[in-house]
Amino acid sequence: MEKQIAGEPLNILHTIGMKQLYPIVRMQLIFTDKLDVTRLKKAIKLVTQAVPQLKSVYNLADNSWQVAERLVEQILVEIDDKTNPDALKWDLFKEPQLKIYDQHLKTGDVLYIYLSHILSDGGGFKQLIYLLADCYNRGEAAIKGVQNDQDINEIITAIGTASEKMPLRTDHPHENYFFPEVNKFEPETAKFEVHNFKIPAEFFSKMRQTAKLQTATVNDLFLTAYLRTLAYYCDQSQLSLACPTDLRQFLGQAAAQKLRVANFTARYNLTVAIDPNEPFATSLLKVHQEMQQLKRSKQFLSSITELLTKYQQQTPTELRQIAEADYHIRPISYTNLGIVDEKRLQFNQAPIKECIFSGAFRRYPNYQVAFSSFKGDAQLVFNMIGTTQEQLVGQQLLTSIAADMFNFAYGLEGKKNDYDRK
Repeated sequence: MEKQIAGEPLNILHTIGMKQLYPIVRMQLIFTDKLDVTRLKKAIKLVTQAVPQLKSVYNLADNSWQVAERLVEQILVEIDDKTNPDALKWDLFKEPQLKIYDQHLKTGDVLYIYLSHILSDGGGFKQLIYLLADCYNRGEAAIKGVQNDQDINEIITAIGTASEKMPLRTDHPHENYFFPEVNKFEPETAKFEVHNFKIPAEFFSKMRQTAKLQTATVNDLFLTAYLRTLAYYCDQSQLSLACPTDLRQFLGQAAAQKLRVANFTARYNLTVAIDPNEPFATSLLKVHQEMQQLKRSKQFLSSITELLTKYQQQTPTELRQIAEADYHIRPISYTNLGIVDEKRLQFNQAPIKECIFSGAFRRYPNYQVAFSSFKGDAQLVFNMIGTTQEQLVGQQLLTSIAADMFNFAYGLEGKKNDYDRK
């Protein structure tokens, strides 16, 4: 008889709007050597022992996981260099919640790893991938005493209630904004593509240091550069953007050591007026002050409190209506996936050249930038379903975001205009 595991309230969040946005978290690991496939398969089996939800199908009717051992064999798929795994279908209601494609290239293997966002978030993804690497390296010893904890109550107890009156911030802004339509000169099929812009460690370090001098965080820096690009390309000055936050940060040291492959993310609703022609430091101060106010008031609670308090009394259908009201899927979005720890992400003797970490695919003009860092380098990534022209617009936006941060860090703002006047 198959085992059933109850879901947690925040699983509901990512079952809304699935036709618009299929709920996944994605990581691409580029190795400079071959992986041992037999060893990888054993590691996957060990991981599913600690996290049985991975070898489950999701039951929408009662928000539960139906565990099936047969699903373990469907997780790993070996592919050739002609296959685009991003374009392959994946049904979370019939297939496992983890899918890994191992692409064999002459230069080394590439792992494409996809995790169900119904099951977990970016923070849970990192814990899972660290465990997978540990199981690959140490075998059964890596999961001794390890089991997945998806209980939200411990986190909510640690957070407490709002310390101040929350600023009025809705997750349904008065006006959604989109990027401009792209003229289509000829019919073209939309393609699934992932684009990343890497900022080398030397430059990223300088950007962090410059932001710190303004008492701003790295998250403030990313948000500011993104908002300034939106203000320019969308021709909009009053901007609203949802900023996800990992609730695991509120746990004490002992509780934080537990494996938590689950959805423990809420989000702040940021609203700020940005003039793309104002100095970057001016925009950064606005964003920093707004984020400080939202953090002091724990405004992120507004996106999840009703769902948590009504979870035992309402049906999944009713809960999805609550989720839609409080956790709206926005056309333009942002996520900061944080630092990927290179020391914990090591697969024996196969060095990782690059780690590309992102969320779900958006169809243009919907757009999300995912920020993360690996080996000191910053990564700006977007996943797009779009034509060649639309993909190029997305790439131009990444370049603009990176250039804005670079010019701020190195004091180059306004230099172009100075040269033009000479």
